[in-house]
Amino acid sequence: MNWMSRLVEKQLAEAAERGELDIPDRLKGKPIPGIDESRPEGWWAESLVRRERSRVRREDADEALASARVKFWQADSEAALADLVASSNAMIDHVNLNVVDEDRLERLDLADITRRWRDLRG
Repeated sequence: MNWMSRLVEKQLAEAAERGELDIPDRLKGKPIPGIDESRPEGWWAESLVRRERSRVRREDADEALASARVKFWQADSEAALADLVASSNAMIDHVNLNVVDEDRLERLDLADITRRWRDLRG
């Protein structure tokens, strides 16, 4: 080890003792998934494509759900409303099979939607 390396090591050790190298909790990241696994060539491109496809599917589903929600309030009976919500939940289930975990959609709560539908009907 040359004199420069020793100087750098000494300065790093002193900074660590003073706590200058500690990472605040708010800056600590998540562990990298699968860091210990060997990956095939181009794995990152496949991962990027999978995430982008998922994002597009999620955006399309969000638009479809927005249209469905408009129809909820136009339903003329609770049975029709229940059918619309069930149809939307089936679509959500299908979308969730084809998206990454971060893009998963939450199922609609029939009881909550029905309660709000009744409140709007007066």
